[in-house]
Amino acid sequence: MKVLMIGWEFPPHNSGGLGVACQGLARALVGNNTDLIFVLPKKFEVNDTLVNILFADIPSVQIRKIDTLLSPYVTSKEYEMYRRTLPNDIYANTLFEEVARYAYAVADIASKETFDIIHADDWLSYLAAIEAKRVSGKPLILHVHATAHDMSGGNPDPRIYDIERKTMEIADSVIAVSQFTKNIITSHYGISPEKIQVVHNGIAA
Repeated sequence: MKVLMIGWEFPPHNSGGLGVACQGLARALVGNNTDLIFVLPKKFEVNDTLVNILFADIPSVQIRKIDTLLSPYVTSKEYEMYRRTLPNDIYANTLFEEVARYAYAVADIASKETFDIIHADDWLSYLAAIEAKRVSGKPLILHVHATAHDMSGGNPDPRIYDIERKTMEIADSVIAVSQFTKNIITSHYGISPEKIQVVHNGIAA
């Protein structure tokens, strides 16, 4: 079994809990004889190729890095302010354009790699997951740690909400980290409860 995991942060390059959760998921998958390709949107050289880094003692975790400005917890305004300081035209002008650019880059990776399942964890990676599913025909599993609805106090950015809802509808299965999160997905996103499994976060022993 090989999993294409699409994320946007991973220790030691992380600024929040999602990266740590992804690391735990990656370690658990590899510990259960699952090969893993982890795609990251980080600022590296454009000609970066498949590199075995992190988990030097676990060679079946492979890291693919894409040159992009996406970073943890970035807002549209922060992205655009940072983008204006850069002299080149590699990056898109807005956060949502950059999310779309990341998706096309992941589609290219997905068309060239061999894997069995696609896994994504956050809205920044959802369009990329949709593209990976489109080009590969492989099943998509979403792991929902939080939604724009609950993070915004019930007033989400409609663009982010639409990306989340669309991807949940397209996904073959949705994993929620709690019953609370599952309830939000069913009541505010209209996703069938039969499609959602609750899997609580674990801790390292």
